[in-house]
Amino acid sequence: MNKKINIAVKIVIIILLIYTWRLIEANRSAINKFYIYLYLVLVSCSLLSDKYFYKGQKTENRKSYLATSHYLSLTWFVALIVPVIEYLYLQRYNIFFTILGSILIISGIIIRGLAIKRLGKFFSRDIENWEEQKIIKSGIYKYIRHPAYTGNIIQITAFPLVLNSYYSLLLSLITITGFLWRIKVEEKFLVDKLPEYKEYMEKTKRLIPKIW
Repeated sequence: MNKKINIAVKIVIIILLIYTWRLIEANRSAINKFYIYLYLVLVSCSLLSDKYFYKGQKTENRKSYLATSHYLSLTWFVALIVPVIEYLYLQRYNIFFTILGSILIISGIIIRGLAIKRLGKFFSRDIENWEEQKIIKSGIYKYIRHPAYTGNIIQITAFPLVLNSYYSLLLSLITITGFLWRIKVEEKFLVDKLPEYKEYMEKTKRLIPKIW
């Protein structure tokens, strides 16, 4: 079942990408290509940064709550693609929001990158654990439990701003809801597998230092 869902998610994403590319081709002469190129560079940096910082290990097939992975995979990529479609149809230009969005995306990439690097071999895009699993409490994890998700949330909120695609912020909100769901079940999973995680939860915040 999980394999079929994964294939279905990829098909939806590919269809959206093809539609978006054809739309760009059809409007090539009428659009400001700088915004499209800037957006593509930022998206590429976001996607490639995971590979750069990732130092993980082979899965031991201890994955749980895979529905959250499918949900986030779908909503994340849809929330990246749809702002381009909105931009092509509405073409708003506000350099302030473009600059703000770019700065926030870079900040989100850095935060997520630092989190992935600090987790090292214990980082995974799914909810899973390993035999030698331990809780990382140093670096950014000294202050918040889910800095990688903090970085993701900052990015997915900022991407529509780059293209002034304000309606697409609704998709960002849907994706953020997925991250909050993921955090809830992930913490339940970690408390079950690593009892000392409960004490760690009492000393740290989820996403924002000293706030929440």
